[in-house]
Amino acid sequence: MKIHDSTKYLIRSIKYFFYFAIIVALMVGALILVGAVEGNIDTIFRGGWNSIWKMAILFAVVAAIYPKLGFIKREAITTKPWAEVRQEVIDLFKERNYILESEDATQITFRYKNVAGRISKMFEDRITVNADKDGVVELEGLRKDVMRLSMGIENRFIS
Repeated sequence: MKIHDSTKYLIRSIKYFFYFAIIVALMVGALILVGAVEGNIDTIFRGGWNSIWKMAILFAVVAAIYPKLGFIKREAITTKPWAEVRQEVIDLFKERNYILESEDATQITFRYKNVAGRISKMFEDRITVNADKDGVVELEGLRKDVMRLSMGIENRFIS
């Protein structure tokens, strides 16, 4: 089942909203546990409970923008037909701790192998490789990972 891009975007935004809220809640909880602050919202935040709503709005704004900035599509040049580079691309992903999730004639998807890494990426660790054109592959996923992997592909095939 193929998920529409706008649905994927909405799901990612909601995930990031809760991710930010959980991280702040854990940080405040840790401060309370070590005794750095009292366990009362009115003394922890200037403005008390009103600050919680302001933070929630801030989280919502950031969560609404982040998927647009955090996920990209990028082309990597291989200078060889897909049939010749396919196995080397798979090997490169394996070297970078990705496992093959699915494959068809022109598309391969990979997931991060390490569970802790997958959790830190909120299970948004899928990298999709499209090889529709000979000599060019398109990678889609988290910006940092796509940039790193596309540079690895280009370094392997263009040098």
